[in-house]
Amino acid sequence: MNLPDSGTFKRIARPSRMIRSCSVTALVSALAINLAGCDRQQPAAPVPEATTSAAVGATPFEAPSAEPTPSPSATPTAEIATPGQPSQSRDPVEVLADWAKAVETRDWATARAYWGDKGTRSGLSEKAFAAKWSSLLDPKVTVGKGDQEGAAGSLYYTAPIRIIDGPRTVRGEIVIRRVNDVDGASEEQLRWHIESTTIEP
Repeated sequence: MNLPDSGTFKRIARPSRMIRSCSVTALVSALAINLAGCDRQQPAAPVPEATTSAAVGATPFEAPSAEPTPSPSATPTAEIATPGQPSQSRDPVEVLADWAKAVETRDWATARAYWGDKGTRSGLSEKAFAAKWSSLLDPKVTVGKGDQEGAAGSLYYTAPIRIIDGPRTVRGEIVIRRVNDVDGASEEQLRWHIESTTIEP
């Protein structure tokens, strides 16, 4: 059998040593790269933003909660000059404006007093009148243009009335009357007072 000479072995061995040398060099380089990567600072975790959740309590940026729609208030919104006393004006428009103010402020004693005989002509006691009209919680009264006429020594003034009370609207007519300046008439007879009405609160 013919064996290769020593020169041939040297030529074969040299590439093997070169391959091993290159492999070792590549391995060392890979380790160096990996170690260098470990030394790099990791990015900081993102800081959570401020929350408005009720679970962590109120913050300056907390969104305001929706407020419930307020219901009609029973609190008077204006004042009557003399509570319990009806207007003594000879102007029917002014008298009805004052009566409307009494209704809007829920001053039922004054509103009742606009009926004849200091309120007794309403057919209700003060307590019963207040109980009936108290169904109006926040009334806004509009008095329309009226008509005046005379008959049998008396003057009559008739006007349309609209009462808006929250979602409800009450409409009707009101008639006021007074004696037409006849001799011997009392102050109560000479003042405008409610004769009748179709308003049902």
